[in-house]
Amino acid sequence: MNQVLPSAQARELCIKWMESLEKGGPEEGCMLGILVCTDKTVLRAFSGLHASLMDRQGYVPPCFNAEQFRKISAQSTTDADYSKKIWKELLGLYEFCCFDGTTVRLEDIFPDAPSGTGDCCAPRLLSYCYSAGKKPLSMAEFYWGDGHFERGSFHTPCDSRCKPILKHILGLDIVYQDESIVVVNKPHGLLSIEGKTEKDCVASRVRNLFPTCIQQPCIHRLDQATSGLMVLGLTDRAHDTLSASFEKREVEKEYTALVDGVLTEKEGEIDLSIRADIENRPYQIPDPVLGKRAVTSWKRIRVEKFGDRFVTRVLFRPLTGRTHQIRVHSAFGLGMPVLHDRLYGGEEERNTTERLCLCASKLVFKHPETGKLMSFEIESTF
Repeated sequence: MNQVLPSAQARELCIKWMESLEKGGPEEGCMLGILVCTDKTVLRAFSGLHASLMDRQGYVPPCFNAEQFRKISAQSTTDADYSKKIWKELLGLYEFCCFDGTTVRLEDIFPDAPSGTGDCCAPRLLSYCYSAGKKPLSMAEFYWGDGHFERGSFHTPCDSRCKPILKHILGLDIVYQDESIVVVNKPHGLLSIEGKTEKDCVASRVRNLFPTCIQQPCIHRLDQATSGLMVLGLTDRAHDTLSASFEKREVEKEYTALVDGVLTEKEGEIDLSIRADIENRPYQIPDPVLGKRAVTSWKRIRVEKFGDRFVTRVLFRPLTGRTHQIRVHSAFGLGMPVLHDRLYGGEEERNTTERLCLCASKLVFKHPETGKLMSFEIESTF
């Protein structure tokens, strides 16, 4: 995966650390990491369960009770099935402190985690940072010793073990970040910006994670019920430049959705003006006279079974950016609402507790500083 935090400051400290390791570092190859906190505290960690380092001072502790871990690990066996049973017991020991002070258990957020999950530098460093009431600023990891990687080479957190954990610890699924922008995969149920009473949102979490971030980094929004890709500007220049790109429709956006029913046509375009229902906000209604023009192209991917009903997986590409545009166009343009849409899905969906099956799955734009074309794409989880 990509870096989840700025790395420059931590990398400088890692290079100095490497110089000292030349005089006597760990012989067995392992990943080492440094996390710099906003109060200038420097934390160090190693990946894995290296006996020579486990009790050595200067490293943050593992994310489990060491005594209980040793007792369970002592049951070592060559029997594969029994080894899996032991790992399941060990899985229940791992806990991580998160950005908001809450604690999550590994077995709850990643029940099928492969062995060794939770032992990497990044989860250890970040969990300890938050448990100590501190905030992260810069983090970097490098490999040292003999092994599969080049000694002294820098690495990012791994996809297989770290990524599923870090999004819970950080409160954000970071797809990309640099000094100017951050791209996140917003979960359904989280606001993009603060509401009248609800302050927890993507913008507040980005500000919390990136101390130099501007007050309002959001350039565009996703509905609270919609998941998927968002780009935020960390600087005024990045925010203003990207905002202009969105206004000029220079940004490419694609959404994946499940619509309720069987769509027989292969593709098409919906040109249907919409406006807010003044007496029933935030509901939007089609209105060819008073509404603002809204255009969406669509393409059928496939028809599939969802529970006891047939649905159609559709790729939507909005050419304008109106509130609830895809949800309105799906319900009134296609005549098939997005699955589990509590606003536009009809009486049977009004009280559903199931998630809205709509995901912002692709985002393409020019980087506000370099002008380089940036393209990001994710798979929906429905």
